Order: sequence, then C-alpha cells, then structure tokens
Amino acid sequence: MHLTRPAVSLAATTAAAALLLAGCGGGDDGDSKSDKIEGADSSKDKSPSPKKNEGTQEKEPDFRTSDIELPDDVKLVFDWDQPSDPDKAAALDGAADYMRALLHGTVKQDPKDPVLAKHVVPLQTAQEFATTVIKMDVKDGVTATGEERYYRENVGEVVDGKLAEVAFCVDQSKIFDRKIKSGKVLHTEESASSYMRYTLVMQKSDKKGLHWKARTFEFEGKAVEQCKD
Repeated sequence: MHLTRPAVSLAATTAAAALLLAGCGGGDDGDSKSDKIEGADSSKDKSPSPKKNEGTQEKEPDFRTSDIELPDDVKLVFDWDQPSDPDKAAALDGAADYMRALLHGTVKQDPKDPVLAKHVVPLQTAQEFATTVIKMDVKDGVTATGEERYYRENVGEVVDGKLAEVAFCVDQSKIFDRKIKSGKVLHTEESASSYMRYTLVMQKSDKKGLHWKARTFEFEGKAVEQCKD
C-alpha cells in the first residue's frame, strides 16, 4: 500500500510526508510529527484497552468488517482487541477504516477518492498525507498486493468527548507494489523498514459516536523495537 511496500516507495513517501507534516507543525529533525490537537492525550503512554468482560450481553461491533471493498489479492489484518469503552472502540474502528480508505484510493488511483473523503477531517494532515501517498502511487503507476498486519494498538483517553489518539504497529513485510500496466509484482525482502508505528488523532463526527474520522497522522519508520514480534 503506497506507504507500505518498504523498499519501493517508502523512502520517497517518507521524505514527502516529512515536508508535509513539518509544514503543519512538525519538527525539522526528520522524525515526522504531525500537529497535536490541544488537549488530546498521547496514546503512547497508555496501556492497551482492556477486553470487555466475559459474559456480557452487549454485542460488540465487528471491527474486522467494513463496507470498504478492496481487491481479493489485498488483505488487511487488524490483529487487535476492541476496547470496552464504546467511544474508544469506535475510534479504533475509524482508524481501521482510514487505513482501508487510504488503500482504496490507491486501488482506484484517485487522490480525491470519495471513500477516503468519508473517513478524514477535511484540510487536516490525515487527509493531506493520504492524498500525497496516493498521488505518488498514481505517478508511479502502482497499486498494492499482499497482506498488511496492524497490531499492538493503544487507544488514548477520549478528550472533550470527541478526540482520541490511536497508535498501532504495522507489519508491511508481506505487501508489495504491483505495476498496473504489466501486473509485475515488485517483491522486496523483509527489513527494518517493514515495521512502522502509526499514530492517528481520531475525531468523532456524529452525535451517536458511531463514526470517527482521522484528523492527524504521524508515523515512525523502522520501528523494529516497538513492533518486531
């Protein structure tokens, strides 16, 4: 997926993202950081949300399902647990859909993909980053194929009833670029660049709290210590 497939497009994407996020409040040290929303607690210091108590009668939403359709040769694995808090669970669902929507934009070769637009807060870094990544894939004439895994999630406390940080690891070792015209898969070897740590600030977008959109995005590359099994 654009940001994934480490050896092929990650370096260029990282450089572009660093410039993009720096323009939105990031630092100059190369460690890309997006704007923090004032008052949003960092999920990096939070323990993973506890599982819902066994025996509960309340049915949890299935975060592994979504109405975002992707090709059969692309599999996104969300290897995490749903928090018992409904807002945290919805924020985590929204983060999963942001990742699906970002990939959907690459599959459709459309930086203005309406599916992506449904899952981002306009004119914020999550949208800008996704658009930049998709444009790169369009320019390179590539889409994605393979499997990407998301795991070791942390969900921060909900701030002002509408903001929450969601952080998670990404294993990109089994997902690759595929040339659209020729169908050639550009395989790469597993390396430190295969592991990343993403952090999103999610924003509640409706009164019922069922739909959370990505507001800001940041990532740490070569996150082997945090993410290598």
